[in-house]
Amino acid sequence: MYKENNNFSNLEKAILRVLAFFDIFDYPLTLVEIHKWLYLPDKPYSLYDINQALESDNLTNRISVKKGFYFFAGRESIIKIRLDRYQIAEKKFKIALKTIFWLRWLAFIKMIGICNNAGYNNASSHSDIDFFIVVRKGRLWWSRLLITLVTTFLGIRRHDKKVVDRVCLSFYVADDHLNLTDISLPPTDPYLVYWVATLMPIYDQGVYKNFLQANSWLDLYLPNFYDTTLNSRRQIKDSQYTKFSKGVDRKVLAGTVGNLLEFFAKILQIGRVKKYLGSSLDKNNTNVIVNTSMLKFHKIDRRDYYRSIWQKKLNDLEIV
Repeated sequence: MYKENNNFSNLEKAILRVLAFFDIFDYPLTLVEIHKWLYLPDKPYSLYDINQALESDNLTNRISVKKGFYFFAGRESIIKIRLDRYQIAEKKFKIALKTIFWLRWLAFIKMIGICNNAGYNNASSHSDIDFFIVVRKGRLWWSRLLITLVTTFLGIRRHDKKVVDRVCLSFYVADDHLNLTDISLPPTDPYLVYWVATLMPIYDQGVYKNFLQANSWLDLYLPNFYDTTLNSRRQIKDSQYTKFSKGVDRKVLAGTVGNLLEFFAKILQIGRVKKYLGSSLDKNNTNVIVNTSMLKFHKIDRRDYYRSIWQKKLNDLEIV
């Protein structure tokens, strides 16, 4: 029977939890990252507190540090993996920025974020680029149709076996449905916690702040978390021309005209969506969701898998 090691302090356990999670993805952490993403501490801790804990006998026997990165003993090789993947992520960000440069012309897009591993610069060479897209309520299907057309025209949309360096468009929400608790796996969903925490809002019309407020439950798990501030080279902003163009489009597509376009856009796409999702659409889980406020097409959702690996690591460490 599993027995928890009570020799660890609450802070030491929290440090081991966050290191164990990112170890799954071969990602050593800096002191600042450990502080920001500290998982389920009993209270907020300072950088000084964490640094002191990392020098305790309990942790120095299990955690090593090199070049400013902390990792489990024997895992030094993941430092090079992290540094190499940063360079890979830089290439993928350039592709994402080019894509979003054109998507920003679409009237009802409120935010586009890069998520999953690329969101924290940990992309592998064979991976795609995952977008999380927020659109105005009532224009979900119309926006998806236009986004699909634009990315197909640009030759950048992921489909069939074309995956590497392609944009994955599998997660849309309306701006009145920013709270993601309804897709959380019970009883805890560490992947979703860090998914929200590492989301990188490349294009944002003021929605990212609302997104974090709607998901304030994150504070229960990561009390030290603070929002992501990107430098200008990783942001796409509206120009005076896109603002004018979208303003006109919103007026033209308001009311009945826009509602009709939304209706026909759904009719046009729903058959292909159902064919693509197949039996996944009938399963009662959070992998696949198709409704008026969310489109989530994750036929293979690995959150439960990653949670089980993480829990095994914690069990091996004799913590929870």
